[in-house]
Formats: sequence, structure tokens, C-alpha cells
Amino acid sequence: MLTNKLPLLLVKNKLKAKNLSLVTGIAESTLSNFINEKSDIKLSTLIKLADYFKVPLSELIEYVPESHQD
Repeated sequence: MLTNKLPLLLVKNKLKAKNLSLVTGIAESTLSNFINEKSDIKLSTLIKLADYFKVPLSELIEYVPESHQD
């Protein structure tokens, strides 16, 4: 499972999805869906966000393995 860290970056940088959309060219609906975990996001979009915030991808998402029950 991927944990979405974009909302934390938005708060930390005092940004709203609308403003981030304007400066990155990423559709506001794409950002909103990702923030609200309604859809996945393309790797190319994550890279664009990482470049904008000047952070590694691990600051945007984190992979947490699901626990398996036997």
C-alpha cells in the first residue's frame, strides 16, 4: 500500500492544490484525487511534484507492505 504524503507537503509549504496546479501544470482534479486517495498518480507526475518541492520521491509517497494473514 502506498501512503500519500502530499497533504503534509502542502501544509508545510502553505500551498493549496489550486496553487500547486497553477505552478506545476498538473490538473487540479489530478492533485485532488491523489490527495483524497481516490485514484493513483503517474510516476511522471510524482517526479514533477518532487522536482517542484525539491524533495526525493520518498517525501511524497511511502510504500508500506500489507500484512498477510495465513
